[in-house]
Amino acid sequence: MRKETILAIFAGITIGIIFAFGGWRLVKTFKKNVPITSPQPTPTQKKDFSITLYNLSDFDVVYKDLVSFSGLTDPNTDVFVVTDEKDFSTKSTDNGSFEVDVTLPASLSEVKIFGFKNPDQSSETKVKLVSSTEFAKAIEENTDLTKKPIAYVGTVTDISSGTIQIKDEEGDIKQISLLEETKFINTLKKNVEVKSTDLAIGDYIIAMGFINGNKVLKTQRLLITSPVEENKFEVRRITIEKLSKTKINDITLPKKWVGPNVNDLDEGQTIFVTGRTEKDIFSLRTIFTPVE
Repeated sequence: MRKETILAIFAGITIGIIFAFGGWRLVKTFKKNVPITSPQPTPTQKKDFSITLYNLSDFDVVYKDLVSFSGLTDPNTDVFVVTDEKDFSTKSTDNGSFEVDVTLPASLSEVKIFGFKNPDQSSETKVKLVSSTEFAKAIEENTDLTKKPIAYVGTVTDISSGTIQIKDEEGDIKQISLLEETKFINTLKKNVEVKSTDLAIGDYIIAMGFINGNKVLKTQRLLITSPVEENKFEVRRITIEKLSKTKINDITLPKKWVGPNVNDLDEGQTIFVTGRTEKDIFSLRTIFTPVE
């Protein structure tokens, strides 16, 4: 019995050593195959320089003579709002917010907003707005002041009793509901008021009103018009290297422009100019000196 006990103890110790050695080899092999990595620094997201409008979106209806453009960009940025007719400027505050009052062309137009942080950083955004002071009456009669007036813009694809269907610039189909008080204006004939029966499939229209829960536009005012043209005006930041009564650098001065006289400018000075380029020729419209 004693001999058998000794053999059993010896066998148990041997088996334990074998398992321990196998586990050690397994751990060693696992560690050998696992790649050694060093801690990596957490990447910091790069902030792009941009301009964001707070209060205006595409196809909002503006019914006042002055509309406030407010938004956010980088601190102390020169900001310009450029329409087809006029230019406006301001400078963002230390927290990046900005606000400037703008007059808009009548009907539908594309407005550009430019920002200049420094000579190497600039940004641009666009918004299409409908301006109609005649729509103010519809605002006064609207009892739900939480609703924002907007416009549906596009080509008429179907006309039925009391409703119109259009296809917008994105190819989406939108529904328009006509009211008894809906006014039809043909801007192609110098803003002549017409009847609803004068509207035809294929006409390009701007319908202004308020959207109901089914995204159908209840229309107070409808314009028969033509598609909006692209706003080709731009803003340039330049340093004056050559200055004369007829030129700033290689820009030929027109007979009239908005902004300071040439006599009030100096070589070496940084200015902003707005205008449009046609056939590689820049036609200047406005000169701005930076806002301090």
